Amino acid sequence: MVANHQEQPTWEVEQKFRLPVELAIEERLGQLDAKAIGIENHVDTYLRHPCRDFRETDEALRIRSINGVAWVTYKGPRLAGSVKIRPEIELPLALDTADAWLRIWQNLGFVVAAQVKKERQVFHANYLDTNFVVALDSVQELGRFAELELIIHDLSHRDHAQNQIQKLAEKLGLQMVERRSYLGMLLALRGE
Repeated sequence: MVANHQEQPTWEVEQKFRLPVELAIEERLGQLDAKAIGIENHVDTYLRHPCRDFRETDEALRIRSINGVAWVTYKGPRLAGSVKIRPEIELPLALDTADAWLRIWQNLGFVVAAQVKKERQVFHANYLDTNFVVALDSVQELGRFAELELIIHDLSHRDHAQNQIQKLAEKLGLQMVERRSYLGMLLALRGE
């Protein structure tokens, strides 16, 4: 969720929750004085590697277009734990080059696995002296979700980050943890 093109290692610590219709999540975020950052339209094009199965290695490679601006993202294997923690490298693509990059990868044997389309409402929330990114996603074919995220640069902070995410989830009334990625859910829905 957060652009990362720095040289120091970055770890994404996040947890995803299904949003029941009756949960007034925006109201609860307002009670925490969360700041609405904006609404983003995402088109995530996930690629399959020609020589290894990303489902087995627990990796992902995607081109993400956010309101027409593209990024390439690599996500490494998840670490064990109750909250998803994985290395992430994200780099911006030059304007209007995403299609050309996709053609290059396809010429190298990569195949489009699927596209995930969503509308994301982004908030910054400070809770228990921790700055979170909270995303409320409406995902085509899948429904509504909330993602709570922290970025850490040192794995020694992962337990603290996990605890903080769990505390914020409790405060917001989020209970329905969804461990699968949107890609995984979409492929399962389609029987792939």
